[in-house]
Amino acid sequence: MNLVEKDLDTERQDGDRWLISYADLMTLLLALFIVLYAASDKERAAKISESFNAPGSGNNGILPGNRPSENEASQIAANFLQDRVLQSKTRVYKKGGDTVISLTEAGFFAPGMAELKDGGDEVLSAIAESLKKDGSFVRIEGHTDSTPISTEKYRSNWELSTARASTVLEKLIERGVEPRRLSAAGYGGYQPIGDNSTESGRARNRRVDVIVLKNDSN
Repeated sequence: MNLVEKDLDTERQDGDRWLISYADLMTLLLALFIVLYAASDKERAAKISESFNAPGSGNNGILPGNRPSENEASQIAANFLQDRVLQSKTRVYKKGGDTVISLTEAGFFAPGMAELKDGGDEVLSAIAESLKKDGSFVRIEGHTDSTPISTEKYRSNWELSTARASTVLEKLIERGVEPRRLSAAGYGGYQPIGDNSTESGRARNRRVDVIVLKNDSN
């Protein structure tokens, strides 16, 4: 090869080097746009991070879809409404996107007490079996009527409503529902659903509501 040919070959190599720099720049810009997009959505960011790690772990790197919370909540409600035990001994209804299973005092607790009546176990077992089939979070709310109480065991409706909610929570855990998905609260007589001036209204207010939450938080 003569000197002229060598110079031409060198010039071609030097001229092609800009392609490498250009490819690097495009790669950096792509990564920047991905990071900016992911930063606007923490859940999406985690999925994108998983997709980048996927080639090293043998996965295909496809991002999983978002959880269809509304559809799942509707299916949960349908399952509860089809259960004959729950239909006969509870009131099941939708509230917003959540599913509420309401347990009346008359069917589950003696007046002024938080221990479960005989027969209540069957209903809680049915509830637990349904809850174990999905990963929804559950809030258990204890409620009373507005009539003040003060007994040796419970000094107020706050304490009684909280104790009843805790009893239901413990029974669900005993039947296999994951504790991390459960929470309990007592509201006393401050969230009535009936008229406290009538006996039938007060009876409706004395309840424990098992609320299957639409979203993944409690």
